[in-house]
Amino acid sequence: MTLDDAGMRTGNQVFLSAPSLACDLSWVISVATQPAWRPNFPLIAELFDEHPELAERVCAFWPEDPLVCFTEMLALADHAGVLGETLPEALWPALEAAIDTVPTDIPLESESPEERAIFWRRLAQLKASPELAQAYLQLLRDVWEPIDATWQAALPMLHESGDQVVAQLRAGRPLGELVGESCTTFRSMLDDINARIQSGQPLLVVPCLFFGKSLYLEFPGLTVVGSGRLRTEGLARRLKTVADPTRLALLHYLAAHPSTVGDLAVAFGLAQPTVSMHMKSLREAGLVRAERTAGRMQLTADADVAETLLADLRKAVVHPSRPVVRAVPAPAAQGSSTTARARIPATVVDATRSAAPVTS
Repeated sequence: MTLDDAGMRTGNQVFLSAPSLACDLSWVISVATQPAWRPNFPLIAELFDEHPELAERVCAFWPEDPLVCFTEMLALADHAGVLGETLPEALWPALEAAIDTVPTDIPLESESPEERAIFWRRLAQLKASPELAQAYLQLLRDVWEPIDATWQAALPMLHESGDQVVAQLRAGRPLGELVGESCTTFRSMLDDINARIQSGQPLLVVPCLFFGKSLYLEFPGLTVVGSGRLRTEGLARRLKTVADPTRLALLHYLAAHPSTVGDLAVAFGLAQPTVSMHMKSLREAGLVRAERTAGRMQLTADADVAETLLADLRKAVVHPSRPVVRAVPAPAAQGSSTTARARIPATVVDATRSAAPVTS
């Protein structure tokens, strides 16, 4: 996928949305260098627990600055035009080709002068040594390969979430409210970012599967923002649709009794405009479909879409490699009662250091 395929213009403002293999990979690499972060990211922790040699190789690759993550890789992806690429077989050769032509003085305004100097030096070293460049690309492949299937499976949710965010930006919702302002650098530059967007500089919104709270990168002619919370934006909106008790009751009724708006108004004792409002929300979420029959608009609950909603919720809250365990209580003594509850540990995202990519 190219960024040209993902754009939407509102006046002078250009909003792009795309999942980014390169951005999520950058966070996986960041966590490799920071073992203390791993409990907060169980998927990544599992990767490095099963393949500790990968974390060792990441930390050893740039021995001068082992704790500074691989933002030069994102600079290569931007230079090659593949920040929105989702296929590893397309990303790796594009990064390899970009090494020969990427400038070694890219004005990364989102980074500190010290970090910019590190990334420039790394790009120069990759350009100067084909052997180093091949080892670098092989490391990226080896880190990504064990988690690619999980990430690819999440792409529909990521695409939907990105589309939802762009739609809200076009409707005027503030960028800081959508992405969150936990990243100090992003918060301090938000006015400048908004000014660039107003002037016509494209904004790329990246819903991330593995990323922490927020991502902010400033490339020539492109602002990139991303967040782990963006991946659940679309899901949260659909769940909000059915969180209203009246709306959920209407949906439940339609599952067994296809009805018109007038039928529902009578059955529930509601005004027709109220029912129409609820049906509009349910149809926008895809949970209700309408079909004209004998001149009447019959409304029906879409069971397939409801199943998809439940599946997406499961993907969001259940570790994909962990089987669902249903607790079975031991036989109770006469006159006593027992209850069992499966517990899912909460994931808490700690504030992270302001290293490239800028995160928190």
